[in-house]
Amino acid sequence: MQELEKKQITPVELAAAMMQFTMKSIENSWDTLKPAIIAYLPQPVLTMAKEDELLRDIYVAALALEIYCIPHAFEEETARLVSLGMGEVMASENLAEHRLSESIVHYYLPRLEQVAAVAPADLALELVQEAAKILYERIELPLKPADPSTSLLWAKLFPFLAGIVGKWPILATKFEVKTE
Repeated sequence: MQELEKKQITPVELAAAMMQFTMKSIENSWDTLKPAIIAYLPQPVLTMAKEDELLRDIYVAALALEIYCIPHAFEEETARLVSLGMGEVMASENLAEHRLSESIVHYYLPRLEQVAAVAPADLALELVQEAAKILYERIELPLKPADPSTSLLWAKLFPFLAGIVGKWPILATKFEVKTE
């Protein structure tokens, strides 16, 4: 089979593409998670403001995983460049006002580091599971059980998050990062 020529893009463009790809995945899958969320509201109505808040929380969790996994998805120099590109995108005028990096650095990265430090046999699974736990804790729903093991939301949230992350390998098949 003939290998397709990959498009050359900058690290910033690759980071932006991953972020857009992730958000599109969330939007496309949102309707599968929404009923489980509505079940934990006092009234079965999800306001636009609450929906935006939840989508933002989910996006932050997915983005934290994608950022954390950069060194695992690329060879060392490319990973360094992509990390710098991601930092540039996150600091851009359009995203800085949303303060996404604050939640990622404060809530997600320290706990993801703890998971990696244990060196589990399936690091990817453990990272997604930890991110889902953090997301479950952070989602504010009045009727949500404190114990995720007794929650339909948890049963839906973990596979939802697992299904929307892991964009780097897909992007790596289509694009090559310019190293200059």
